Amino acid sequence: MDIDNWQSFLDRWNAQWVMAQGLTDPEEVDEEALAAGGLRFAPADEARTAALEERLGTRLPPSYRAFLQVSDGWRHAGGFVYLLGVSADVHWHGDAMGMKPLYEEQLDERSRPSEILLAGMWERALQLALDSDMTDVLLDPGDVDEDGEWAVYVYKGWSGEYPDRYASFAAFMQAMYRDFCGDHGHDPRFEDGMTRELDASVERARLACLAGEDVDTQMAVLEEAQSYGRPRAMMLRQQMAVLVGPVGHLAVPLDMTDPLYVHEAMPLHALDHCQSHRDDDWFVRRHGEEGRPEAEALLASVRERTFRYEPPGPFGRAVAEARELARWGDTEAAWQMIAAAVPDWEPYGPEHLAPIGLKADPLLGPLLTPERGRHILTTPRAGHGVPRGAASVPPHPAGPRGPGWPTGEDHQSWRFVAVQGITPRTLAERLGGTDLLAPHSEGEMWRLRHRSVGGCAYQVGSCGGEGDWSFALEWDPESYQPGRVTGVDAAVSRGTRSVSVWSERHHSPGPAFADVFRVAYAEDGEGRFTAVARGGVAESTGTPPEGLDPDLFGTALFGGAAPAREEDEEGPALLSEAEVRALDALAGAFGIGLPWFALRHGRLHAVRGASWIRPPGRGEAVLAFTRIRPSG
Repeated sequence: MDIDNWQSFLDRWNAQWVMAQGLTDPEEVDEEALAAGGLRFAPADEARTAALEERLGTRLPPSYRAFLQVSDGWRHAGGFVYLLGVSADVHWHGDAMGMKPLYEEQLDERSRPSEILLAGMWERALQLALDSDMTDVLLDPGDVDEDGEWAVYVYKGWSGEYPDRYASFAAFMQAMYRDFCGDHGHDPRFEDGMTRELDASVERARLACLAGEDVDTQMAVLEEAQSYGRPRAMMLRQQMAVLVGPVGHLAVPLDMTDPLYVHEAMPLHALDHCQSHRDDDWFVRRHGEEGRPEAEALLASVRERTFRYEPPGPFGRAVAEARELARWGDTEAAWQMIAAAVPDWEPYGPEHLAPIGLKADPLLGPLLTPERGRHILTTPRAGHGVPRGAASVPPHPAGPRGPGWPTGEDHQSWRFVAVQGITPRTLAERLGGTDLLAPHSEGEMWRLRHRSVGGCAYQVGSCGGEGDWSFALEWDPESYQPGRVTGVDAAVSRGTRSVSVWSERHHSPGPAFADVFRVAYAEDGEGRFTAVARGGVAESTGTPPEGLDPDLFGTALFGGAAPAREEDEEGPALLSEAEVRALDALAGAFGIGLPWFALRHGRLHAVRGASWIRPPGRGEAVLAFTRIRPSG
């Protein structure tokens, strides 16, 4: 709202303040201001305005000058300013507290122009706050825009913070008026023509959002209404914001009888609480003694990643099926299933805009990129709007790949084994795991690996085009040791076939720490083919599967470079492009590909399994290498 008419703007503020006094605790009513007619004063005529400019030795900025000609001063201009801008009393600030040297101490050659302006502001600014609680309202003639407006700086001396800047006196007064409305907007008795129009705009935006109309337009309408303290606007806008951005606070009233709070907002609050590492007792106490069991159970399920978002109806059934797909890595099919069911989604009540609780589901939440959240909001829901045909459903974002392979660009080292015709759960058992652990993200896997002693930590899922193959993958595994690699590929291939890959890189490969690429193929418990390329040396045994070129797994992985010598500082490095060619050949031969989005941005079940490196046998030495670079 621009102040294009100071008279109507100040009249409205004054009338609403008088109305608000009738809703306030009698002990807090400003009887003196009420007796004087409210917040405003008589206008300053041109002669009085000119006299002020002569006293100050400068022409006033346009918006402050226009304000004086409607009201020569203002009461209660913000939370801690009780009297503002009376022409007879405004004066140059003069930096009586010596703020300028303190701010200049922080300047150097990298300081921004805004920081330099702020340091000099204290001596040259005009003080408008005439009665306040340690708060200065300063008009700066050194910070002027193209319209001749001076910037306003508000400094709260009790806060220890930098001043707040406003582009002009008008912008400052707009902000203070919005704050005033926000302080009283929660009271349904605070009502007039302006508040009713704002509330009508909120309802129009709600219906437009449910009909799938433009997201940004509706969010702008709700944000405008929220800035004037309309509580419903905040609740609706924050639901939209959750789907197109990060999870944050939701202004849904805490009501354990309201399904919107219990099934949608409360899980998101629990997720935010767990991510913030705050005291659980704070979260539980908020829900009272009656809500304690439910709050404690929810916190535990969110922290242990066992929470399940379970909306009702056809949409809820689609969510349940999508979760099972995402559980094993087929996140694209899971998202397609959710997207197709959005028109069947129904709200819990008139304040419910979208299935925001999806963001709290440990398996489905990572699927909701901002683009996909926007897709949900632009799909007509709950019988609103007219279907516009098959809308384009956003796939995985451009950055993460679909089914594919890790490379040295993503991780230094990794290894996986894929087996045909068994479930991920069975594969975990064959790898020596017991129960599947909760779904883990990439970061959570890092922490799990560092807590695992005497074994390995994998993620498991499906990797075949039809879900026929299962895989286990470990990031940054234990170091490859020639001659001591267990036959994992053979052990897990009983009654079927398997393929395994081990890729290891070092920051500075050399004789002691050589890069390695190993591929092995097995059928029914017996190894059929193994190829190892290490430090520019390659060897293979057995016969590769039909259609697989063994040369791809040889020295070509190192560009044909010669192996490092003992006296060499560095040796040949495993080439990413050659590694991708080898992996693509495996994909073509077996029809497999790792679910890249699920591995990097989602969650897959984790399992602790046995080591791929057997202990040293009798007479085998265990060598430890330490590389020392010569100084100088």
